[in-house]
Amino acid sequence: MNRILKNGLLVLAIYVLGAVSAMAQGIELRENKTSGLPRTDVATDNSAVKPIAEGPTRPFAFGVEAGAMMDFSSTESSQYNIDIYAGYRKGVIQVLGMGIGLHPSFAHGRTFIPIYALFRCNFKEGRSLCFGDLKVGMSINELSSDTHNTGWYASAGIGFNLWQTRRLKTHAIVGYNYTQVVPFANYNECAIHGVSIRIGITF
Repeated sequence: MNRILKNGLLVLAIYVLGAVSAMAQGIELRENKTSGLPRTDVATDNSAVKPIAEGPTRPFAFGVEAGAMMDFSSTESSQYNIDIYAGYRKGVIQVLGMGIGLHPSFAHGRTFIPIYALFRCNFKEGRSLCFGDLKVGMSINELSSDTHNTGWYASAGIGFNLWQTRRLKTHAIVGYNYTQVVPFANYNECAIHGVSIRIGITF
């Protein structure tokens, strides 16, 4: 009987010691005291986080575009398009400036040289997938060896911002082009118009 009582008292003492120990550890944790075990916290190195490039930040922009236009008029004047431009940029404004193009036709040896004002603007602040592109000016038209004239030139399109860094950015534009012409040869059309696709790079 005494042996059973002694064993019971021993178990009770062990139980009480365990409870007291658990309570003490809880108090230490609430007081932010260390338990003596090695810490496993992983320090965050903020210096390793690099900001995402938002594109060129200089106020002056210079760019080049190349593409093609499919003529929807009856003049058979589908063209290659090569353009250069320069201007001011800030915030949502990608380019506000001037440009010049060289647009030779695939056939018939015709050449169109548009000179225009350019306005290109993102649709929102910060990083934007799409932007608007507008060109308005005049075009010098060489329609044949003895037919030359000038007329209005305009182009409007939707662009897509592609790969970019702090030094340059690339883009693609789908637009609609209009070039006023004086009727020539056997054609009665007074304009050459069609859809263009261009790829460009801006520095």
